[in-house]
Amino acid sequence: MSLAKLLPDGFRLSNLLDYFIPAEMQVNAETHRRARMFMISHVFGPILGNTIPLYMAVTGISRDYRLVVFFASIVMFWIYPFALRRTGRYQLIAFLSVQNLTFCVLWACYAYGGTASPFLPWILIFPLLAFLYLPPKGAVRNILLAQIFGSVAIFLALCFSGWPLPPVDVDRLQVIGMISMASVAIYFAMMSLYFAKMFHEQREFSRELNSLVSTSDNLRNLTAAAYQASAAKADFVAGMSHELRTPLNAIIGYSQLLLEEAEEEQDNATLADLKHVHKAGSDLLRLIDDILAYSRIEAGKMPLNSTLDRAANHIDSWRREIGEMPARDAYAIELSAPDRICELQTDWRAVGATIKHLVAGIASQNQAGKLAISMRQSPDRSLEVLFVDRAGDGVARPITIMQEMFEHSDDASPTKYGATGIEIALAFKLAQLLGGVIAPVTATDGSPAALLLIPDLSPAQSELAA
Repeated sequence: MSLAKLLPDGFRLSNLLDYFIPAEMQVNAETHRRARMFMISHVFGPILGNTIPLYMAVTGISRDYRLVVFFASIVMFWIYPFALRRTGRYQLIAFLSVQNLTFCVLWACYAYGGTASPFLPWILIFPLLAFLYLPPKGAVRNILLAQIFGSVAIFLALCFSGWPLPPVDVDRLQVIGMISMASVAIYFAMMSLYFAKMFHEQREFSRELNSLVSTSDNLRNLTAAAYQASAAKADFVAGMSHELRTPLNAIIGYSQLLLEEAEEEQDNATLADLKHVHKAGSDLLRLIDDILAYSRIEAGKMPLNSTLDRAANHIDSWRREIGEMPARDAYAIELSAPDRICELQTDWRAVGATIKHLVAGIASQNQAGKLAISMRQSPDRSLEVLFVDRAGDGVARPITIMQEMFEHSDDASPTKYGATGIEIALAFKLAQLLGGVIAPVTATDGSPAALLLIPDLSPAQSELAA
């Protein structure tokens, strides 16, 4: 990756710095911050430092080996960013960089005046860089600080011991002293401004993080409250369903006895009224059973009893159950499945209940027509049940899949015409309980349809899916 690709919209300092920082260092915010401080000083530090040897060379103050070593030790700092990008060994490179700076400054002090050298203030930078480049704890920083103070101590001992230093005209270094102090001041100001910027960004990040933590806590509390409310609702619905079933069973039982008496007495007028009462009670009991089943699924209290079997073995019982459903005027229902459907493991009782409730819901949407139900097995051994609802003229009609109780997209809902509006929602929940789904699809002939998908729950198939 080239630098040109990193700077598509013009020069960006952050992109330039991050180009040399390994990706694994950019993941940790603290390490990334230290690496950027390292890069700032190594990109701009040599520019400030080289003004002094260049001035000395131009003015003729020094043009011997001392200046060459001084200039070369400053240029060396531009090697470390490339070494960091190449190796990724940040602590080692930072350690060598501070050692390089220590040698550079102490050499300049030794070569140009000793303790009277204008470069002596640069010694203050040593501990600053040790704190900025390296973590607050660790053996590397402790060793570096020990070497810094040891090197400075050796230099001072050398100066005060009477050891002969290279000759230099200190008076000619006065301008160098001002340039040196200005460079140190600019360097400190630059590092301070960047550190202040990083501190401000870190503070903003901490504020945003605290806000996100607070929002997360609120969402967690709201989610817990929602779960509690859902569980309370399910318990209430289950309790009320059980309470309603007792008197309702009595109404259905007494109406059945009265029906038998009316039939014996051939009281046709009373018989018709009692049939309405008995049918309404039976419909209400089925509705309560559906609500109870729905609430049990939502509360996670509906057990599954999966067995290994074929769909063809249950076709007759499903036809019988569908035939015993409340009659729908002029609604014909056909159910077919080929004998070659392979075995799969699932709760076949729940599959039958899903099909029955889906049929009841589809029939309640239109009140009249023909419903064709066909089955096949998919390549992954799942059972696919396709529902195609056609009007009297043979035109296929779309099937609305409702996922919640009494959920209707418009006023023309099943409840408007006397249906309960729960059958399809209950079928959807049962399909989810079985690990499947009910979704609107398009049949091979282009007709709108609904597909019930029931997966194989056998351990081998589950491991294959995982």
